[in-house]
Amino acid sequence: MIGAPSDIQEEINIAINAIYHWNHIHAEKQKTMLLPLHWSISAYPAIGQHPQKVINQQVVNKSDLLICIFGAKLGTPTNDYVSGSVEEIEEHIKAGKPVMIFFRNILSLNDIDIEQVSRLREFKNTIGEKALYADYNSIDDFERILSDKLSLCVNDNFIKDKIVVNELKWTEVENGPSHEELSDYDKERLKSWTSVDNPEFFQAHFVGGGCVYGLGASNQYEIKNGREKIEWNSFFEKLLKLGLIEIKRYDKHGYPVYQLKESAYKYVKSHNL
Repeated sequence: MIGAPSDIQEEINIAINAIYHWNHIHAEKQKTMLLPLHWSISAYPAIGQHPQKVINQQVVNKSDLLICIFGAKLGTPTNDYVSGSVEEIEEHIKAGKPVMIFFRNILSLNDIDIEQVSRLREFKNTIGEKALYADYNSIDDFERILSDKLSLCVNDNFIKDKIVVNELKWTEVENGPSHEELSDYDKERLKSWTSVDNPEFFQAHFVGGGCVYGLGASNQYEIKNGREKIEWNSFFEKLLKLGLIEIKRYDKHGYPVYQLKESAYKYVKSHNL
């Protein structure tokens, strides 16, 4: 779950993208998928209880991990706590669920409400006695810190019991083929991708499960089954690990949009492709 007072907006989208990015890199290997929850997209209108209690029932209770972000406000008080975000923190703690708290250090003068800042500072001092939190100075700083901390938290709390120890000796692994080594087909796809004027990747999904991947407008590939999709995902994962592409953004469905890096063109040239 992503929780935050009303002054936090851009960081929520960054957190959602960070979750989708984790899925793209790790979900297949770890057999684990993360689903972002936020009251604005995960709760529906209901009557008869305080709004925060509704959010608790519909969202908080379903959550396994809370990412809570504070900027210049602590938030609106509820029936039981000093703010809705604080109540979400305490509900996760009571349930034994992990919580990651982030505070923005640099505030805009337009955002500052003396009372809210004072309440937030008091809460930060209090929570610091029982929690390790992270500070950030900018949006880019938050994006980098969250990506690192999310992976650490998920690995420690949800993945560690699934790890299977590889019993091969290190020398055998070291001398074997590289997991990131590109196949001849991978190299052909990369070569065709670098040959177009507009090399932005796109994908289109259709009712019934089919989809089309485009390595630029002129190189389109129809994906006919799940096995082909897995093979394509492996191709992109190799390019990411080799530093040949990067994720430019995520589309409205949460799918990554890749962008070639200069190193991709150098790779094609150095390998005489």
